[in-house]
Amino acid sequence: MKKLPALHLGPDVVARLLPHRRPFLMVDTIEGYTRGPRPSLCASRLISANEPVFEGHFPGLSLWPGVYTIEGMGQSCNLLRILLEIQGAWEKEGRDPESVLAALRNLHLGLQFQPGYRADVGKDLVDLLSKDLANPTSRMGVSAAVDIKFLQPVFAGQKLVYTVTQTHAVENILRFEVMAEVESRIVARGIMNGAMGTSLPGLFHSTEG
Repeated sequence: MKKLPALHLGPDVVARLLPHRRPFLMVDTIEGYTRGPRPSLCASRLISANEPVFEGHFPGLSLWPGVYTIEGMGQSCNLLRILLEIQGAWEKEGRDPESVLAALRNLHLGLQFQPGYRADVGKDLVDLLSKDLANPTSRMGVSAAVDIKFLQPVFAGQKLVYTVTQTHAVENILRFEVMAEVESRIVARGIMNGAMGTSLPGLFHSTEG
């Protein structure tokens, strides 16, 4: 698959976009994103040997559950839709949609105490995301039917890379092509179909649930 334009956002930014929390947060970082005709996102998850699931799946063999890989691809689809929705809302208000990405990049710098962080960049977006941390139910959700084929097992110590592409969107009905890789080897791929619900008070100015 064609490499996506870089967008490196670390786990603290991801946690401001998704309602999930450890141990069920299956995305560590966003690594690439494009908004184009076929919106796509690349994300990743480092699998530690200390994951709680390995206490029972399986003792003596740190085999990553396939359902967790599916969940990681699903959360990546959710992240893709969140970025698209925020940028779309920004455009409707006459703002530059690229400023959303600039604000998130700047937030990443601040959360990692890196040079170049500016408190004034994207402050309105950052404030809204921070306020919304206490209300996970206000996040966007994608409920999906999945058709996934597993091609290789995944183990502790590996890095899962998810690539998801939105191929169809009819009203709130969505279709995604999804893929998971380890060291450029495809371990799972398939299709996710679902319905999207959006409710981000103060950001999208919508009364929809």
